[in-house]
Amino acid sequence: MIIAFWLIFEVAFHLDVADGHDHHHHHHHPRVIITEKDCAVRKHTLQGTHSRVELLQGPRHRTLYAGGGGRLFYLDFREHDGKEMPVFNCSNSCSRNISSCDYDITLLHECKNGSALFICRTDRTTPVCCSASRETGFCDECHPEKAVAPVSVHERAPSLYVGEELYTTANMVNGGNHVGIRRHYGHRVSIWPSDNVTEQNYVALVASPRPNKIQDRIYAFLVQRNADQHREADLWVSLVTQVCQADLGGPKSFLQRSWTSHLSALLSCGIAEKKLYFNQLLDVAVLEQDIWKDSMVYALFSNGWGMTAVCVFTMGDIDYVFTNSPFKGYMGTVPHPRPGTCVEDSTKLPQDVLRLVKDHPEMKDWVRPVNNSDPIFISHHHQYKHIRVDRVNSSLGDSYHVILLTLGSGRVHKVLEQDGHTFVIAELRPFAYCCHIRNVLLQPHTKMLYVSSSSEVVELDLRSCQAYGPRCEDCVMARDPYCGWNGTHCAPVTSSAIQDVKHGNPQLCTQREYVPSIPQKVKRHTAHFLSCPMLSTHATYIWYHNGTKVESLVTDSLCLLLIEAMDTSMAGTYRCNASEMNYAKVIVEYKLSVESKAQGLAPKYLLLYLLSLTLSSMLPQDL
Repeated sequence: MIIAFWLIFEVAFHLDVADGHDHHHHHHHPRVIITEKDCAVRKHTLQGTHSRVELLQGPRHRTLYAGGGGRLFYLDFREHDGKEMPVFNCSNSCSRNISSCDYDITLLHECKNGSALFICRTDRTTPVCCSASRETGFCDECHPEKAVAPVSVHERAPSLYVGEELYTTANMVNGGNHVGIRRHYGHRVSIWPSDNVTEQNYVALVASPRPNKIQDRIYAFLVQRNADQHREADLWVSLVTQVCQADLGGPKSFLQRSWTSHLSALLSCGIAEKKLYFNQLLDVAVLEQDIWKDSMVYALFSNGWGMTAVCVFTMGDIDYVFTNSPFKGYMGTVPHPRPGTCVEDSTKLPQDVLRLVKDHPEMKDWVRPVNNSDPIFISHHHQYKHIRVDRVNSSLGDSYHVILLTLGSGRVHKVLEQDGHTFVIAELRPFAYCCHIRNVLLQPHTKMLYVSSSSEVVELDLRSCQAYGPRCEDCVMARDPYCGWNGTHCAPVTSSAIQDVKHGNPQLCTQREYVPSIPQKVKRHTAHFLSCPMLSTHATYIWYHNGTKVESLVTDSLCLLLIEAMDTSMAGTYRCNASEMNYAKVIVEYKLSVESKAQGLAPKYLLLYLLSLTLSSMLPQDL
């Protein structure tokens, strides 16, 4: 009966039954699963359901603005009760420009040196923007803005405020191809480039400041419909484009109020020898360095096979292609100054320079990852959506990079990058339900990650360490650079903490914790089960009865040993062992004896309980 029961469970509910359980042992599978119950998360509910949520850093640590359908909220996560304050709604002065409150906020920035908010919203026909007070949310100025903010709430249209200038990529008409990098406001002339002839979707805008301010650039990352119509060609290609912030456009006779520094180059991500390529850019995160050339661009890609990958570029890699590559399709002599060079007055550039920029803006060379390397991370199983990157210092002062990747099901993967290799530290489950993550905001100084669904914003403390387990070995083997053993528990890392980010060596822990044997009396002929928590999915779990291996049952987070009918042969010592990285430890130990009294839990009720336990542990797959 018991074997049949296990077989049914395995087929119907995809459980593992074996002598030892190596639960998806792979470094690209999260080692630890951390739910909202395992760590301290704080949440703010957004009134209503929002198809788009814009997030912006607030004036103080652990504060932010969240804009959605019809409202803007000021969220203060320092307040334990989760206080909310709507600061922008239909009652203010902007409402007269929109017939109803049926609109969505699509753009949210700070402006005027941080003293005000710049907010745009759409009613799906006319985008409207205003400058609003940080304190009251009331609009100082409110006016329709074409090509500043998207008409459709579903258009990504990244934008960037740099000083007093706003750079945007919004479509001029809903569903059209009228996209491009545009500059608004500030003391320099506005730039409105010509419409693109190919379909483009912008992914990110990134500022690249230089010691010489004339050389400051804006990089745009985007996907473009592939001009190659071959049946084996990918539908999309990924590009990076540049414009100079000092660009004033061309003279009145040519390229007036258009970019004179706009160049583009294809992005390469894949493994050439395996003919495995990732051509559709999904998201970008930048990790700033002291020297601008060393600043790192982490780019998340996908391909037509449902795989995702992360490739890393540097600003120097990108700049080198734009300053050295031949121009695609151009065979003549490159004029001086080289087209795309940032100059003080672009209206005085020679005609042949402007003509080459207009006719041949694409580079022949591709921008390739650091040291022409392969992707640092490839997933065959997970469909990632967003990427953020943080820099963390270990207890020894070493610097590590942690990549944060969101999934379509509402989860977040916390990934350690070390010398081009990756290790998935944990899977964070900030929501109690399956949902789409609308937006993500990382506050590097507080080490807080903010994740938004359509109805709430959750604060995740990346230094939350208690979920790794109660022992020193658990903490060290986690390889989490945010965490270390402080002598009593796993806590945010300090210089004196025990930590081994590179190897996760548990031998650094000098004190061994004694696992007591838990006595249990079980009524004769009754069913009984023993539970062993699986803190690490990379470990192998084995149950022993009086030193002999016995079969067990694995759910999402438990290794269960089932006794169908208790008798004297089932009495004795039961020990659950976990082994990982050539290190073995006892997780739990029970001492069972027979109590020959009234009947206890019948087998059928135990099986029903196990069924409910299994179903509750199973979450929907990634979307």
